Parts: sequence; C-alpha cells; structure tokens
Amino acid sequence: MAVVDDRGRIGGTVNLIDAVIAVVVLLLIPLAFGAYLLFHAPPPKLLAVTPSTLYQGTNLRVTITGENLRPYLRVTFNGIQGQSFLIGNTTFALVDLPELKAGAYDVSLWDYRQLLATLPKGLTIFPLAPTPTMQIDVRGTFKGLASDRLKEIKAGDRFPPTGDPQATVVSVGAAVPSAIQVRAGASVLTVPLGGQTDLQAQLRVQCFAVSNPDGSVRCVIAGPVQQVDIAPGSILPLPGPGGSLAFQIQDVLPAASGR
Repeated sequence: MAVVDDRGRIGGTVNLIDAVIAVVVLLLIPLAFGAYLLFHAPPPKLLAVTPSTLYQGTNLRVTITGENLRPYLRVTFNGIQGQSFLIGNTTFALVDLPELKAGAYDVSLWDYRQLLATLPKGLTIFPLAPTPTMQIDVRGTFKGLASDRLKEIKAGDRFPPTGDPQATVVSVGAAVPSAIQVRAGASVLTVPLGGQTDLQAQLRVQCFAVSNPDGSVRCVIAGPVQQVDIAPGSILPLPGPGGSLAFQIQDVLPAASGR
C-alpha cells in the first residue's frame, strides 16, 4: 500500500505539502511568541511624585518615580502639561511644573496621546508660603564663591535684595577653603571641595514654624522646590541679584540672639 499517492496526499487524505506547511507554522508560533517577549518594551508605570506637596511659586520641579520610563513621555497635572520631561534612567525623571494654582492635582503619565497611568491627587499645591513669624540667627558659609563675589557680600545685604527679605547678612568673616557638610547616617562628615572658596558669615533668617508629626516644631523657609529646615547642615538657597547663592548652616544661635 502506497504511503503517498499520485496526488501527493499522505495515506490518500492529507497533501504532503500542506502537512509540511502545518508543521512549520506550529514551529513558528513559539518562536514568534519568544521574539515578542524578548523585543516588546514593557509599558511604563507611574509610582510616585516627589515632593508631593509644594507652595505656589515659579521654577518648581518634581521628580517622577516609576518603572520602564523612557524619553519623550509627558506628564500632566489635571490635564495641564509639564514644561519638561528630563529622564534620568528607567526609574525616574525630572518634570518642571507649569504655574499651578493652589489645589490637589491628578498626575498623569502619557505616551503621546495614550494615557499610561494616573496618580489621583498625586500633587498638592499650597497657597503662597506663610508670612515669616520668627527670626533666627545662623552661622555658616556661603559656598563656592568667585573672587569678585567674595568682595561684594557685606553686612546689611538682603536676600532677595528687594521686597521682604528672607535673610539678612549680620556680619561677614574670613574667606576659607570650600567644604561641605554631608550627613551619613548618624555622622556628619566635612568634605573638602577643591579649587573653590567659601565665605564665613552670620545671617538673620526670617522663617515660619511648622509642626512635626510628633508635636514638636521646626522653623523653615520656602525653597524653590520644597521647604528648607533651619538646622545645622541645611543649605539655604538665597536669591541674589547675580543669581542664587548657597549658604550652609553650621550653627543655629539661641532665639535671643536673633532679636
């Protein structure tokens, strides 16, 4: 009995060519699925926004944390698009905020017109920072100043130079090699910054009280991104006529010294 008849059919019922094609197709299915898993980019995810609360202001920026992030995505806040999407790696990106009014905002991640994820009420914008209610003197150093800027800073300088001052220079000390205090766990390390110069100074800072979860109170100022504590090691961003200056606090003086 012939296995393949004169018409190319196996056992007289199945065409040999059709059988070969069927076998090839069955072999290609797992190969195609494996290639899909290998080359298919997993969808981006949105996990968190940091900081999640800010005061109204200009030049505000948040960090988007997620998974499988990639360039050319965009973020919106109640439908208002962020001004940038600066990707760091697949897990975070920086987003410059548009001017947002006070309120709670849904934060959404988009790939062109496709909505990928939303964090309901992921960002809260508070009204302009409270009026400062306390004065505190701090000692520390202006960081990384050029030689001409070292000579310009003097007692009585205000930051910002117009309007209500956030800080006022009480006295100016010596120029010293630049170094920054870095907290590592419970330790505080002093790390030299080669080729730069700091300027010792004492400032009178206008700050407002904020309650901690444990009921204690700390004094803070409004920074460009988030509040900054008035505490040893903190770096105060001080807006000046030639751009923002950084002042790192070394000591906080008794309240009586700030009057």
